[in-house]
Amino acid sequence: MSFKDEIHGWWMESSIHGTGTLRKEFSYYFYKLLEKNGINTHLCHTHSLQENGIIVRKVQPIKIEILVRNVARWHWVDSHKVPIIEWGAIFENPVVEYCLKIKTQLDDGRILDDPRVNEDMIIELDILCKIDSVAGTLIHNKEEFARIREIALRVNAIYKKFLSEHNWILEDFKFEIGVDLSDTKEIRDFILIDEISPDCSRIRDEKWNSISKDLFRQKKPKELIYKWYKELADSIKDIS
Repeated sequence: MSFKDEIHGWWMESSIHGTGTLRKEFSYYFYKLLEKNGINTHLCHTHSLQENGIIVRKVQPIKIEILVRNVARWHWVDSHKVPIIEWGAIFENPVVEYCLKIKTQLDDGRILDDPRVNEDMIIELDILCKIDSVAGTLIHNKEEFARIREIALRVNAIYKKFLSEHNWILEDFKFEIGVDLSDTKEIRDFILIDEISPDCSRIRDEKWNSISKDLFRQKKPKELIYKWYKELADSIKDIS
């Protein structure tokens, strides 16, 4: 699995030299930490970290993104007809959400991607989705969702603990899962795939300043973005 230096968000795209390597390092060492805590990942167990990427096991991706939120941001605040929650409100319990991993371009050139869906929708779409690449690649039943939620909350707790030791705050993050190609059990064993890094997380310092990908959305200097990606990567290497 290779990592590029490209960064995007809020309909902006750019490239920050070296950030791909930092994302690779953070993901590798964080996944090693997760495995020490009993979370199954797609890392190969010998010589997985390479100069040009990470060697991973081949698995069948589940075409959803799982989001874990500890703080109210973005659509939680802005997507309602009336104001219902304060920007930055801290949830008493983490909120787990789901998006479909699909992207389509409209005739007018607009790109639509990652629609938000709930558990019931995903189970029905696994059977009924008219997009062939999605149908049959999702979640089969509520019991599987219970397992996914358990994994999400465990990863969230480990992530929060690591960051809190540096006085950093985890607001939210997203991750993806897959299954072993030979797994035909009714309730399958899920494997963390892709990456968890500053590029798919919202992290702040003790003064609530952004120190992850939000810096790019805020149009901060590339040097500052690189600095924080490196500090986060170096910190996770120190404990793994």
